[in-house]
Amino acid sequence: MIFRVMSMKLKLTEEVVRACRALGQAVFALGLIVSLAGCSTVSIKNPGVVVGPFHKPANYHLANRVMPDDMRRVALLPLTSALNTVEHQSGRAILQQLLQAEIVKSGLFEVVFVPSSKMEQLTGRPAWRMIDELPVDFIDQITREYDCQGVLFSHLSVYQPYPPLNVGWRMGLVHLSQASNNGSVVWEIDEVFNAGQKSVINSARRNAIKNGLSDPELDHDFGLQNSPRRFGRYTAEAVVSTMSRLSSGSSFAGVSEDNSKLSAQGGFFKKLFSRQ
Repeated sequence: MIFRVMSMKLKLTEEVVRACRALGQAVFALGLIVSLAGCSTVSIKNPGVVVGPFHKPANYHLANRVMPDDMRRVALLPLTSALNTVEHQSGRAILQQLLQAEIVKSGLFEVVFVPSSKMEQLTGRPAWRMIDELPVDFIDQITREYDCQGVLFSHLSVYQPYPPLNVGWRMGLVHLSQASNNGSVVWEIDEVFNAGQKSVINSARRNAIKNGLSDPELDHDFGLQNSPRRFGRYTAEAVVSTMSRLSSGSSFAGVSEDNSKLSAQGGFFKKLFSRQ
């Protein structure tokens, strides 16, 4: 009888030990998860810990890599887009403001925005695409009204305001010559930013942290990937950064010094302007 009682106590003790061990392992695992989550948060909040790969726009062309001396003021024409859906209309409204702000920040030249109503008054249409055959007096009308030496065309080739976010820019900077009623393209770009690509979203997160736009921890899992405005701001800055190489006095973080760039495709401005 005594032997049976002792055996039962021994079994109970072993079960208690096993239960304690299992509980200890669970507590350790939970602590490890919390610890790793804490490390991840610190990494996200520290801009220096945002690791690559990172995206650098490649499909752009600089004619002479020097801003023309007399191009002090540039007219920013209304943003056009591939479609005229509600989504694209909203995208144009958001990205037009962001693009203008980034160009002003670059300090490359004075920029004046041409509203759609004014464009229609001057040329008969509220906006012009880069592939359109422009009116013969287009340059004369723009230069007389705004006293500018250049015009900047911008086109939204791709716009997807839901995950994965997609923004495509097709742009060109034209140096105008009122005397010859012609112009030459000094910079053009055709680039699509897809937030589904790791290098692109990494660059967007780094940009958001650098500019102090929002909570990096939230952006890591949700915010940035669901905000067309914040993602669009990154794309606008990235696009304008390629133009900054026209001026040696301007500098942008992340601008590549590699001179072997692909020429932008599409035959922009073939109806009126020449390409160098």
